[in-house]
Amino acid sequence: MENVTFDYKFYRIPKRFFKEDMFRDMTNATKVLYGILLDRKGLSDSNGDAWRDEYGITYIIFTIKEIMNLMNLGNKKVNKMLKELEEHGLIYRRHQGLGRPNKIYVYDLLKADNSNWLPKQIMFGKGSSNEKEVL
Repeated sequence: MENVTFDYKFYRIPKRFFKEDMFRDMTNATKVLYGILLDRKGLSDSNGDAWRDEYGITYIIFTIKEIMNLMNLGNKKVNKMLKELEEHGLIYRRHQGLGRPNKIYVYDLLKADNSNWLPKQIMFGKGSSNEKEVL
């Protein structure tokens, strides 16, 4: 894989959020959170297999508390924004249980092809026959 250099001085927020009707109802704070999560995904991508699941898909770990501290927001607001991102198909949170933080899979709006961003096995469990369309 090619070496990728990241400039950690800013977060990228896709222009699509401000131009496409499907994102008009998203709050600006949620759009900023997406930019932060996408930045974290880039870090996970650059760290190789350490942040890939059993299907080879990159995920991030970012707790509610970490988001609250970074964005200076309360628990309810952060949870509402994460739910908003899930409803728009931009993230998927996979519960790990036993008090462990969720794995967060981030859909990359900046890539041209994301056809296999999230295997159906993750959303529906191994061997699931549910054929619901995933982004």
